Amino acid sequence: MERTRPTPTLEQMHVRGQYERRRTDTANLAAELSTPRNTERLMTDFDNGATQLRDVGGMITAQRAAILEAYQSNTMHNIITTCPELLSTPIENLHRRTVSGNQDQPVGHNFFANAAGFIEAELPWAKQFDELLRNRTSASINDISRSNDSVGKDRLLAAITENPDIETMKSLSIYLAGRSLEGEKYLKQHYSEALERAKSSVYTTSQSIGTTTGLRTDMLERVAGQLQRATFGSFDHLEGMVTTDNSGAAGDYQIGSLRVEVQLTGDVRSAGLRSASEAYGTIVHELHHAGSAQTQEGYRCGLQVNGEGLEANEGMTEYLAQLSTGSPGIEQLPDGSSRIRHDVAYRAPVFAMFALHEQFKAGKNNHFATLFNAYHGDVRSQVRLEQALDTFYQYDIMISDQLNSSAL
Repeated sequence: MERTRPTPTLEQMHVRGQYERRRTDTANLAAELSTPRNTERLMTDFDNGATQLRDVGGMITAQRAAILEAYQSNTMHNIITTCPELLSTPIENLHRRTVSGNQDQPVGHNFFANAAGFIEAELPWAKQFDELLRNRTSASINDISRSNDSVGKDRLLAAITENPDIETMKSLSIYLAGRSLEGEKYLKQHYSEALERAKSSVYTTSQSIGTTTGLRTDMLERVAGQLQRATFGSFDHLEGMVTTDNSGAAGDYQIGSLRVEVQLTGDVRSAGLRSASEAYGTIVHELHHAGSAQTQEGYRCGLQVNGEGLEANEGMTEYLAQLSTGSPGIEQLPDGSSRIRHDVAYRAPVFAMFALHEQFKAGKNNHFATLFNAYHGDVRSQVRLEQALDTFYQYDIMISDQLNSSAL
């Protein structure tokens, strides 16, 4: 791979896209994306049960499975004896969330309200936790949930999780594992068909474009492997709010987890499922993230590393998502030109990627091919990658200014 020194002009380019919290140094980003990383580890970790589930207990797949298996086989005492941290760590994470986490919601109230719902659904792991609380506090989860004392609920949850005895640790860890699995089942129940259909569309798009850009075969095989494994995370608003109102996002992907999420519409007081078309488009977008090159080292996903390159990464992701869904947001105008509809996420960066792709197809330059291949882990020239990133950001800024000053 070519790694010669960039030109001084390119080396000095620092730019901040409209969606980025920090400036992107394109020279540094190109260098980071060009550094060899173990992008195969993602699938290995997933297969070994070592990826995050996105629940408030911070559990990994193998951990949750071990707790629930021990609960069902009545062998929790074996875990207590051999690996107590398997049970204590989720409780410690919940405690931190309660006493020092993001104050985006009344954590104690929401925790007990969730529990009341699980009890109403007759889930045995919720009922056994309720029984423990009745014995310890003389109050049921329903009693606690109906209370108007939100501060008191926070204090109670903090006390329960601060230094639990063995019985509390067993009961609460089982409860956390159970609610984590239910959160995952919730998304699967509503969107599993859309997920499988989207996987096919995403791979077809990646394969089709990769044929034109010369994407290496091993990279395309890794895309297929990651998409095959991709699934839903635990739908857990205690971990991070799962409605549109707090972030404006319709979905989310957690880097290095192969776990996607479809968020509810509205807010927590009047939340609702997304329409089938909305959910499908959201899943396609998140699956393109899931299929991109990723490493926990440097927190790399596609064209983003440690927060730099977010604009380019989201522009590429949503542009590919548009192609995978029939390009509903790309309109052809009567004069032969094109535009990106107002309701398309990341409109300006998508427009910039579209323009670069059109230039590539016309044989004018290879910037789009360089970015597409790098998005999937195939970087052959650090210099050309930096040039492509510079060109993208120049287009992105220009298009953003035009969109802000006109009715395009």
